[in-house]
Amino acid sequence: MDSADASDNESDLKQGQAVQYYDELAERYDHDRFGNSYGAYIDAQERQLLRRWLAPIGNGQILDLACGTGRLLDLATHGLDASASMVRVARSKHPTKQIHCGPGAELAKLGICFNAIFCLHLFMHLSSGEIEGLFRVCLDQLQPGGLFIFDVPTALRRRLTGFQPGGWHGGTALSCAEVRALAGAGWRHRTDRGVLFFPVHRLPSRIRPAFRRVDDLIGMTPLKALSSYTVYCLEKET
Repeated sequence: MDSADASDNESDLKQGQAVQYYDELAERYDHDRFGNSYGAYIDAQERQLLRRWLAPIGNGQILDLACGTGRLLDLATHGLDASASMVRVARSKHPTKQIHCGPGAELAKLGICFNAIFCLHLFMHLSSGEIEGLFRVCLDQLQPGGLFIFDVPTALRRRLTGFQPGGWHGGTALSCAEVRALAGAGWRHRTDRGVLFFPVHRLPSRIRPAFRRVDDLIGMTPLKALSSYTVYCLEKET
């Protein structure tokens, strides 16, 4: 077996582990992850950015890639997720949406060129090679001028805090320069924002909402490099 075959087998194994992990979480995921003040904090920050950046799309075709249980599908026309259990929950919540089950690498099988694709909480689970491949797939499936919105843990924050992920789950963090290099040609970097500057999980739940607005403001300054995540908005070049 050569190195390329070994790498492919390792990637397939990791993807299988990820799908199984989220299959097992599907029924309780919304409650455990977002049914608390910490989850509401994250949800509010992400929704604010998505609404702002997707507003020019209007009634266009928008894909929620790695849509999970459909938390953000009210902002999209289509959903795609590799976990069948997650997709089942998403369909029960959004019966009128077109929600498909499959990996992001098979996005072309939908046969749709989208005006925008957003993808949150996925890149952190992927290798650099998988991220690079996903950039190519999304570039092919976007209309000229289409937007690709995604997030990834901020590399500088992790270096300063000494955070060490265990295994594939949340194992990838990138700098802005690394994101640009992986994206390659064909994209224009429109903007980016930092989210979760404060260690919200360590703040009393009753004061968390007050910190969010300050967090939002910090995410627009150079201090965003110290936020937990960076959300990027790229535009396919015309």
